[in-house]
Amino acid sequence: MTMKIPVSIQHKKDFLQWFIQHCKIERHEMNWFLNDLVEDERALFYVHFVQDIEYCPKGIIISASHSKEISFLFFKGNVQTEDVYTAYHELQLYQDEAIYFQVNFPRSEGNELYQSVLEDDISVLQQTKIVTEELLSHSLLVGRKRFLEKEINKALENNDYEKFMYYSAQYKEVY
Repeated sequence: MTMKIPVSIQHKKDFLQWFIQHCKIERHEMNWFLNDLVEDERALFYVHFVQDIEYCPKGIIISASHSKEISFLFFKGNVQTEDVYTAYHELQLYQDEAIYFQVNFPRSEGNELYQSVLEDDISVLQQTKIVTEELLSHSLLVGRKRFLEKEINKALENNDYEKFMYYSAQYKEVY
């Protein structure tokens, strides 16, 4: 996986302005929220656009009215709300925390402006982390097993009953 250069604040502004102008949004407070976000460079610094926010710790889903997705959803951990003002206040109160945006609108896959602000999908990063941790755990377990087998064999060769019992008990705990 290649690392992308961070998306500039100006690119984020350009995309959000395009979205506001070209995609119909039914809820007035969503327009207000997005317009306010465009003007808040500090907040935009912490905004990350991703295709899927499933594994993100904090995120917002915004959908154009002609999308089949939910129009607005803010979540942090297990807490979810459709209240735009809650999301706004979260951005203001926790100014130095990353927030992930999933923006749904027709033909988003072909929209160059949108594609230019998309960052590495956190779900891919999360899956990579899980696989890496599982591989590391397996490697540590195999290494531990080999170590214990070596120590058990050494204890047998030296007729050291105490060490044999000690390492055998540890081996049983591992397996």
